[in-house]
Amino acid sequence: NTPTGSRRNIAAHYDLGNSFYSLWLDPSMTYSSAIYENEANSLMQAQEAKYRSLAERAGMRENHEVLEIGCGWGGFAEYAAKHVGCKVTGLTISREQFDFARERMFRQGLNEKVEIRFQDYRDEKGKYDSIASIEMFEAVGEKYWGTYFERIADCLKSGGQAGLQIITIAERHFEQYRRRPDFIQRYIFPGGMLPPPSRLPKLGERSGLKLASERVFPLDYARTLADWRHKFIDRWAEISRLGFDERFRRMWEFYLHYCEAGFRTGNIDVRQVFFAKP
Repeated sequence: NTPTGSRRNIAAHYDLGNSFYSLWLDPSMTYSSAIYENEANSLMQAQEAKYRSLAERAGMRENHEVLEIGCGWGGFAEYAAKHVGCKVTGLTISREQFDFARERMFRQGLNEKVEIRFQDYRDEKGKYDSIASIEMFEAVGEKYWGTYFERIADCLKSGGQAGLQIITIAERHFEQYRRRPDFIQRYIFPGGMLPPPSRLPKLGERSGLKLASERVFPLDYARTLADWRHKFIDRWAEISRLGFDERFRRMWEFYLHYCEAGFRTGNIDVRQVFFAKP
């Protein structure tokens, strides 16, 4: 998606309002798959486990300069600064997320360690020890997949690693899926496109990055979606007071159920992939 198209598509989904998302996401405001290390984990504990997995496997260390492409409401940036000691630059093109994340860092006393920018990833020119990007690739659009990996390669210092969390679609479905919009693309994430797993190492190689490791955890996403759905239903009275109607409720419950079924049946997957720059 072009920079203008990207901003429009992101606004259509993420600018529904911070008040809306805060009612049914966990307190860390994390809108991506968690990793449940055991059955007793709360959603918030599982989200922190996801952040820890990404930071550790991407080799993040104290005083590392880290770029996060698509920083959302600032959950990972806060984790990397507070628990790892990194200096983080977070990029977002959602105005609602930008305002929230900046305020969050000031509130946490992290404004010296975390800089949130309202900026397209294609405009980033800095050099970083590590790069993180959590479920942002899906919004890039197939035409710009190569550009995305090129920017990561250009922004990584030699010897650095990138940790990417990406939803993928089964190889057997990709050709049909790419030809016409599905329910998610039409009603939930305009401009979205999931890659098949085989594309990721090839995209990395073309940009001079080597796939170092990956972690696949579809059932964790199914559980994350179920947790979100239950909370969404429980908080519907409050959500409706924000101005959302019954059609919206039915559409979002279907969306959360539809995606959960996709992960349980293996039609879609989620993985953390780690690329190294020689």
